Amino acid sequence: MLKAKYIEALRKGRKKATIRLGKVDVKSREFIIHSGGRIIARAILKGVVYKKIKEITDDDARMDGLTSKEELLKELREHYGEIKDDDIVTIILFDIVEFLDKPEEKYPHGLKPFEIAKLALDNLELSEKERRILRLLVKTQSIRKTAKKIYGKLSSRWKIRKLLDKCIRLLDEKGILMNMKEKAK
Repeated sequence: MLKAKYIEALRKGRKKATIRLGKVDVKSREFIIHSGGRIIARAILKGVVYKKIKEITDDDARMDGLTSKEELLKELREHYGEIKDDDIVTIILFDIVEFLDKPEEKYPHGLKPFEIAKLALDNLELSEKERRILRLLVKTQSIRKTAKKIYGKLSSRWKIRKLLDKCIRLLDEKGILMNMKEKAK
């Protein structure tokens, strides 16, 4: 996942890495880079480096498409909140195989996550906690913003996606998604 403000640096070859807080286990040699519901590029893993925050250099920042260590630290704090000198970061180095610009087709009939949330709120019996999460998703129209507000961290996006998967399954069982497809014809 890539913030939209970094796409230009990626396309111009200035961004050749991504730096994530914590020790990230990279499971695939090839992966896609996406942003704002669109697939931006296909990339291949060049390497993974683990460092403490205090060991990060200007060169690391430049590999991430930024100008300095200070700018990188500012971005990390903006994204993750408080960071400490002894916190571990994962530097994921990659090469772009090809640039793409196509929508992610994760959800049925091209629905956006907040549209699925609205359908679920209107048609399903859900727990109050699930309804609260879905109402916030409808309001923010962003899984990232919702995860940040509900759980305090972006790494919990999977919980929202899991709830959306449940909603899709239940909406499908009720025939609501099929009715939408027929109405679209």
